[in-house]
Amino acid sequence: MSYNITILRKPIPADHEAAWQHCDQILSQKGNEQAADFLDLVEQLKQRFPCICDLPDDLVDDGVWSDGPLSNNAGQNATTLGMVYSKVDIALPEIVRIALQNGFVVFDFQSGDI
Repeated sequence: MSYNITILRKPIPADHEAAWQHCDQILSQKGNEQAADFLDLVEQLKQRFPCICDLPDDLVDDGVWSDGPLSNNAGQNATTLGMVYSKVDIALPEIVRIALQNGFVVFDFQSGDI
């Protein structure tokens, strides 16, 4: 089990409930294409927290991400990322900072925060 967040593009509805409905709607859309902006974001995140696929075998357990390759999580309209619970306190603030700097919004499924 992992701690999951979803990253969307701005704008989103100002109302909290409407924003979550918007997120659910985006996530329900089917498609296999990956958008360049989400791939770029994932690359920036990997610079800060390497993909577990890029870590040496003896360091995989120290990684932040719960799956890999991380770039596979980049979608056309959303990117959902999973972290191991023991790394959330370290990783989540940095992930949010990087996402916001790039014009994205982070939906935290566990806390309900946006």
